Amino acid sequence: MDSFMAQQSLQTQQASALSEFRHTTTGVRHTKIVGTLGPSSSDEGTLRELIRAGLNVARLNFSHGDHETHRKNADLVRRIAREEGRTVAILQDLQGPKIRCGKLLNGAMTILSGASYILEFGSEQTDPGIIPIDYRELVKDVSVGHRVMMDDGLLVFSIDEIMGNNVRVTAAEGGMLKSRKGVNFPDSLLSLPAMTEKDSRDLLFGISLGVDFIALSFVQSEADIHMIKKMIKALGADIPVIAKIEKISAMNDIHQIARAADGLMVARGDLGVEASVERVPGYQRQILAAAAAAAKPAIIATQMLESMIENPRATLAEIADVANGVLDGADCLMLSGEVASGKFPVECVQTMAAIIDEVEQWTFRRPVRYAMDLNEDDARWEDHEAVARAACEAADAIEAKLIVCLTLTGSIARLMARWRPRTPILAISPRRDVIEKLAIVWGVYGLQSPLFYNTDVLLADLPNLLKNLGLVNSGETVVITAGIPINQVRPTNMVKINRIP
Repeated sequence: MDSFMAQQSLQTQQASALSEFRHTTTGVRHTKIVGTLGPSSSDEGTLRELIRAGLNVARLNFSHGDHETHRKNADLVRRIAREEGRTVAILQDLQGPKIRCGKLLNGAMTILSGASYILEFGSEQTDPGIIPIDYRELVKDVSVGHRVMMDDGLLVFSIDEIMGNNVRVTAAEGGMLKSRKGVNFPDSLLSLPAMTEKDSRDLLFGISLGVDFIALSFVQSEADIHMIKKMIKALGADIPVIAKIEKISAMNDIHQIARAADGLMVARGDLGVEASVERVPGYQRQILAAAAAAAKPAIIATQMLESMIENPRATLAEIADVANGVLDGADCLMLSGEVASGKFPVECVQTMAAIIDEVEQWTFRRPVRYAMDLNEDDARWEDHEAVARAACEAADAIEAKLIVCLTLTGSIARLMARWRPRTPILAISPRRDVIEKLAIVWGVYGLQSPLFYNTDVLLADLPNLLKNLGLVNSGETVVITAGIPINQVRPTNMVKINRIP
């Protein structure tokens, strides 16, 4: 008991990280929130308010900013999260072979419908009639008649002529073009590598920074996932890889990518440009279904609360979009420019959290996912898979307050999340990195415990720990899973129903 009390202060410091178990009538916000850091959200005061509002994952977008800025933001996130007693994971989003326009004169230019422009390889604009593009092989990969789209498809051009090293285009749909906006070639097959030289440098930096997740952009096949995982392993790290699905070729290989990756991201912006936008909702459901079948977390990204970049309130359509993301079963919903460069970053996170809370209060009246068969074949389950489902069904049947997983790697908690139980999941692990990696998983919150390897002490004193953290009350029931004996690092093989004295 002395050893338990000696460690109590460490665990009590984390109690506010588990406030999600108490702040709504459902007991926990299951769907997590990812927010992109940028000029509007990188000061200490704003970042602290974002974390208090419910930010679960801080995204570092390596399409923008330098290494020193990202290091400062990562350090700030970790310090504030520690001070607030919360768990906030860090997601490194690699730029990938993303083609962008260069730095424009005065930072922006007006594209006139029907006007002609010249596209040329370069990083800075020197002539208002020439748009610099950071893709050296441009003239080799495009043809006359192909479309060129900029700024997530808001600006559309048609290629009229290949002129030596330049391309002449006519604007079909004009508007305002800002520096460093994305450029897509939906009709062209581009000879782009999965990882650029910049990505390799950024990956090395991210590993040195100790990021919790790495998002790989423009994934085309499972081979891209195997490639970056080999690079990460060669660099002496073991960091989960999130595959960003934004190309049609990835949709054709979606189940193989889901099995190879550690998570999927529905990158709706570029996916909507690569395909027709009306197909994106269907693709979104296919991606979420593939992630669910593989027991991998999924993130929905792009324009979820876009109007809140300029306005303090979301539109009804945006609220419905966020609600549908919850209903479709996403593990995380992501805010990009809304938090990175918008006028109301904290209000965006508060709004998203409020929508999630409201939807989850009534969505749990529906049949839960474990009533569905997610297996693609009749292969025999592993023991720990059966334990995960059994724990979920038992917890919901007896209306347990918590499912408590004693886990070294976090895998059993991820398996449980696959079944979407009504009962929230508390994962207890001795490893801080495991706790942070579970920040992206639906309905799972983590608690670090150095008593993990002392099975008798941890199991005996678990009811007192949960009561002291304010997570349960006397008379309530919890479902506990563990691999017994714990000190032999066994796969989860035990389900225990425990009434709190």
